[in-house]
Amino acid sequence: MRKATTKRQDHTVTAVERVGALSEAARGPARGRRGTNAVDRIGAFSGAAYILLANLGVALIGVGPDGAESPGQRILDEQQRIAENPWTGVAFAVLILAQMALIMFVGYLCSRVWDAGWLATTALVGGTAALFANLASVSIVITVFVLREDISPELARALENLDGAGHLAQLLPLGLFALFASAAALVTRALGRVLSWAGIVIGGTSIVVLAATGLPENEEFFLWPFLLILLWIVVISLRFGFARSRTKDPDAGEPEHHTTLS
Repeated sequence: MRKATTKRQDHTVTAVERVGALSEAARGPARGRRGTNAVDRIGAFSGAAYILLANLGVALIGVGPDGAESPGQRILDEQQRIAENPWTGVAFAVLILAQMALIMFVGYLCSRVWDAGWLATTALVGGTAALFANLASVSIVITVFVLREDISPELARALENLDGAGHLAQLLPLGLFALFASAAALVTRALGRVLSWAGIVIGGTSIVVLAATGLPENEEFFLWPFLLILLWIVVISLRFGFARSRTKDPDAGEPEHHTTLS
């Protein structure tokens, strides 16, 4: 009786080991394909491209001298100066490409940490919300530019202030994106501990600053946490983009292709 029971246990253990081996064999190729190839590097570098293109677009537009004393009229004069700038069309195209690069980076980074479950999902929601806020801000700017000859200075100032409020509100989803994407990277070990914890601190600080200040009148107060998030995007983008890929022998029981991120 004991021998029969022992044989059944041995048979069960053997069956479980075979199932585990088959599962590892099935997952092995998928893991190998998730290395950093040329397409992955495009997604990784899109974060740095977003920062570069956004700053290039702003530089092409430039900043005009202060003119009228009325803030609203000054805004309309600035829009007229932008309309007369020969680089305005190029600047607008560059800014649109910057938004596309941000969309690509959000999708890429969330795909790298997707095994973290709800942490990665929350990061994706935060990044998507930041994209919507950014596009809404661009829409307001375009509206003021197109209607510069038909709207009053008071309305122009109101729309400009609405754009500024959108920038403040954008800090929340960007902070969520940095916080939960970094936490997901820490769980999945997609990044090292230093970069993961740095992103958690930066994202958490941005949310705390926004929640603790209430409704400030000075938009420049939010400049430094916003710049920290942009710096985090650049560092993460370059870290993934320049990560070395190693090719392993599949027969050795190791992944064929994986990214080294120390």
